[in-house]
Amino acid sequence: MFLATLSLSHPIFAQGHLAVIIDDIGYNLALGKRTVDLSGDFTLAVLPFTPHGIELAERAHRRGKEIMLHAPMSNRHNYPLGRGGLISGMQRAEFLAVLRQNIANVPHIKGVNNHMGSLLTEQVEPMRWLMEELKNRQLYFVDSRTSAQTQALIMAEKIQLPSRRRDVFLDDERSSSKIKYQLIRALKLARQRGSAIAIGHPYPETLAELERLQPLLEQYDVQLVKASQLMAPSSAIQQSNACIAPPINLWPQVWVPIDPFSLDLVLKSLKVAH
Repeated sequence: MFLATLSLSHPIFAQGHLAVIIDDIGYNLALGKRTVDLSGDFTLAVLPFTPHGIELAERAHRRGKEIMLHAPMSNRHNYPLGRGGLISGMQRAEFLAVLRQNIANVPHIKGVNNHMGSLLTEQVEPMRWLMEELKNRQLYFVDSRTSAQTQALIMAEKIQLPSRRRDVFLDDERSSSKIKYQLIRALKLARQRGSAIAIGHPYPETLAELERLQPLLEQYDVQLVKASQLMAPSSAIQQSNACIAPPINLWPQVWVPIDPFSLDLVLKSLKVAH
């Protein structure tokens, strides 16, 4: 009787393990709620200082979902980052002040991944500052790999920070057939290698496929797990232009400059640091 009641999303002795991270949570409340309410151990990456980020993170936490900070980072396309952007050229003090504000803004986070970042992740010093701060806070890092020249995991591995790179982007193309194809590709990688990480977005097309994921998990004998459970390095290196910017019609963003020397920011940063 006990075995019959076990969740099918947690098969016993599964041949592979797959983490699915849903990025860009925080701007669209309806799609955010739909994402939070997905059945299974999906991981949600929440953008800081968004209209619904805190509410959705709290809702997700109550439902047992894992939360990450989706940290905005400068990119080669000059797309606006919104408040909380980590910008190329920042000095260490400013970089850490902004990062600490971001971490404080999103509750219940277990790790961090990059939003955009095709420029910043290529730079050694900012990646070192990032990984040192995450290690101090016992957070993991997932490199979305928006650049093939990323230095993120190199810096993470140097200080033995739990980290991993993305293996598959699910929705570079927003068609149901393509998203399903990418899901199957991620499942096959998880089965072949033992584990894989896929990243998608709260698009209606993506959510519809994820709502139908259970039969595929069973078919490929793969268990859906939280991202924190897959922090061993992956052998897959895959460059993609996905995550370079959120769809403007779904989550419009406005650039808000941050003065790192403002008294309010300094006091908040010192409070978070302690």
